Amino acid sequence: MTCSSSRSQHLLFFSFLFFFIPFLSLAQPITVNIDSSIWNFPSNTTCLCPQQSNFSRSLFSNNLNRLVSLIPSRHSNTYNFYNFLVGDQERVEAIGLCNRVLTRVDCLNCISQAAVNLTTTYCPAHREAYVRATKCMFRYSDKPILGKLETSPVLEAAKPNDAAGDKDEFIRLQSELLNRLRQEAAAGGVKRKYAQGSGTGPKPNTTFFAAVQCTPDLSEKDCNNCLNYGFGNATKGRLGLRWFCPSCSFQIETNLRFFLIESEYESDLPRNPRPEQSKRRRILALATFVFIKLCYRKQSTLYIMSLSTFVLKKHFCNLKNKI
Repeated sequence: MTCSSSRSQHLLFFSFLFFFIPFLSLAQPITVNIDSSIWNFPSNTTCLCPQQSNFSRSLFSNNLNRLVSLIPSRHSNTYNFYNFLVGDQERVEAIGLCNRVLTRVDCLNCISQAAVNLTTTYCPAHREAYVRATKCMFRYSDKPILGKLETSPVLEAAKPNDAAGDKDEFIRLQSELLNRLRQEAAAGGVKRKYAQGSGTGPKPNTTFFAAVQCTPDLSEKDCNNCLNYGFGNATKGRLGLRWFCPSCSFQIETNLRFFLIESEYESDLPRNPRPEQSKRRRILALATFVFIKLCYRKQSTLYIMSLSTFVLKKHFCNLKNKI
């Protein structure tokens, strides 16, 4: 091999590295992990009322204990939201909500365990308390809370690294995605106010993934207000962030899909028929049964009459032959 040919091969090799390696460095593969341990955190609790010395002997304590004991026997649903009410006097109201990725069985188990931990370990002898675990939350109060917007206390869990480069553009694109999902979630029904999706980031091969959620007892206006409050206080150009308050939450990631696609979620149970439809079906079923019964009786009567006629006719013919 000559020196010139060797030199040409070396030149070709370094040219390949010069042009190809930058593209390798730009490639940021999107990963999927709905059970990432980086977001697991100890249960964060808030005891919202002073502890009472005679709490265990109170009617409110009895109602609270009864409410917590009834949670495991509650009929599970795929919407992952539950509200509880126990007592006419010293009434206890409670709300439980799970992340979308949990199955209905796991969700009810999560809420049940959170309720037990909150009332026996974290905040015993309190008339109002709130706990946020990694995948569910539970809160109770001696005041009405269903349908009431509550943005305090706040829990925030962020990745340590912020965006590099044009931070303003990074925040703008994150906000576009979050606001689109906010409107979709707020317009949800009384069973689920949740939305998830993705959006393009500021650099090539960069994708944002986000999910937002409100407790579905909120109005559309309150859900929008709750999420807007969270976005304004938390979207600061972070690569990943989870933000929670009692009434809403959101999560946004860079190149990490942390949720399932819609077809992978547990399907919702079919809706129960409306009372009018159910009544009509019962009437139709009863009418059908009566009609069949009458037809059966009529056919039986005709069969007996035909058989009797045949027997009498045959008997008459035999008698005539004998004569």
